[in-house]
Amino acid sequence: MGHLLWETSSRATLMGEPLLADIQLSFPAMGALERIAAFPGITASGLARQAFKTQQSVSQVTGRLERLGYIERRIGPGRGVGLYVTKAGAAALVDGSAREQEIDATLQALLGSEDAEQLRALLIRLRERLIDTTE
Repeated sequence: MGHLLWETSSRATLMGEPLLADIQLSFPAMGALERIAAFPGITASGLARQAFKTQQSVSQVTGRLERLGYIERRIGPGRGVGLYVTKAGAAALVDGSAREQEIDATLQALLGSEDAEQLRALLIRLRERLIDTTE
């Protein structure tokens, strides 16, 4: 089942990433931007913990977002450096979110509404159970 989830995710990514390309975002970059917007001042290590990613992969994504002008780093309390979404990042997030909705609509059309809702419910249930076992 794990391989099937990985393959399906990879194929959905291949289908969807061209829709994000002209705003220079990928699915991981969108996820990071969404998290930074939701938790202003989050550190890279905090982001890595929340996303279950390595510090190195988060640093690569946030470095790219910073070069694009979508986020900025600011010294926070203590020794931490917080991440914040810029105005350009907020605009990219709105645009990217609309494009993600298009991708979701395409996936739903491939499955049909009923199957898509069943799949969504199963994935949510699986995610919740995985959270329970990994915390």
